[in-house]
Amino acid sequence: MRKSLAVLVSGYALAGLAHAMAPAAPEPDAPRTAPQAYAGLGVGLVDYSGGGSKASPKLFGGYEFTNKLALEAGGIDFKKGYGLYIAVKPTVPLTEKLSVYGKVGVAKSRREILPIAALPAAPLVRKNDTGAYGAFGLQYSITPNTVVTAEYERFGKKKESGAKEDVWTLALKFFF
Repeated sequence: MRKSLAVLVSGYALAGLAHAMAPAAPEPDAPRTAPQAYAGLGVGLVDYSGGGSKASPKLFGGYEFTNKLALEAGGIDFKKGYGLYIAVKPTVPLTEKLSVYGKVGVAKSRREILPIAALPAAPLVRKNDTGAYGAFGLQYSITPNTVVTAEYERFGKKKESGAKEDVWTLALKFFF
């Protein structure tokens, strides 16, 4: 019993010493200044030619060099295809927690086009497109490591059928 108690007290003493020697943690609401990686999950509202709008999942990740510049890559499921992008993301802080940002990069998208009604047995046509990617939005820091974003994205040039190029997205971003 004495040995167990001695080990327990020693363990607490070592943990306290390690905590005392650790560098001070930043203030909870302090802006991030060190480079950090992040990942996020969102839902995009995608318009379809003749089919209305549908919610589609979006995954993204990036590296924030400063709180004003990041490099981001991501993808969204268009149900009948997908959209991928890589972009530079400059950010302008408006307050301690609220920022506005833009993204400029390149996107690759693939869409499956349904056959013409007169030819129901025709196979699906796949359209690939590589073009410009752009976005702008707002982000709000819930905690130092969690951010909610709302943005408008444009994947390439105008599409004649299938998923349209314009997407509205709401997402959560986590720093690690």
